[in-house]
Amino acid sequence: MNKMKSFLAAIATGLFLCAPQAAEAAAAPQTSEPPVLMVDGTGRAEAAPDCATISVGVVTQAADAKTAQEENAKKAQAVQRALVAAGIPEANIQTRGYYFQPLYERETRENEITGYRAENNVTVRVDDLTDVSRVIDLALKNGANSISSLDFGVKNADQVRKIALTAAVNDARKKADELAAALGRRVIGLKAVSENTYPFAERSAGAKMLMAADAAPTPIAPGMLEMSTEVHIEYYLSE
Repeated sequence: MNKMKSFLAAIATGLFLCAPQAAEAAAAPQTSEPPVLMVDGTGRAEAAPDCATISVGVVTQAADAKTAQEENAKKAQAVQRALVAAGIPEANIQTRGYYFQPLYERETRENEITGYRAENNVTVRVDDLTDVSRVIDLALKNGANSISSLDFGVKNADQVRKIALTAAVNDARKKADELAAALGRRVIGLKAVSENTYPFAERSAGAKMLMAADAAPTPIAPGMLEMSTEVHIEYYLSE
């Protein structure tokens, strides 16, 4: 019995000691989050292209499938050999697509095959823009009869992205400071950040621009490329 009394006394003492602490915890006000200001920022950066990708094609037609295929293979090989001989690394020449299909007589209802068409397309990466005109003219003179596109690019795109991203963040912070001042507050912290970077705005030359005459070199004007970035930032404001 004495042991039971001692045990109950210990529990009572513990409850008595804990009660004030529980009361203090219940009475203490919960810390509320500071006001949040959400802003968007945009940034852009330009860069001069320093590389290009050219889409070169060989298209052949013949009355029979074998002739169309063999003629296409012969011309495509001649184009690739000429490019490699001119100093383009083989690793920079990649097959983009190969198409082979029958041709039908459209004026009759019967599906009469009148011939066959073969098309071999390769992409050629040029790391020196001064070689672009030479590569196009060389391909056309050695059997290519289709230049479907010319796309310009930048090798160190990450550096351009950093410039655009910094500009976007600075734009967002400027807006936040102006809005906070108008509200009689100030920015005191950062809650969250998200960003979305858009690749270089595509600058391509169409096929009509690229089909060069034998008498003159193909004119090329790379211009400038632009990359844009958007950020969404949430700032904490003073009370």
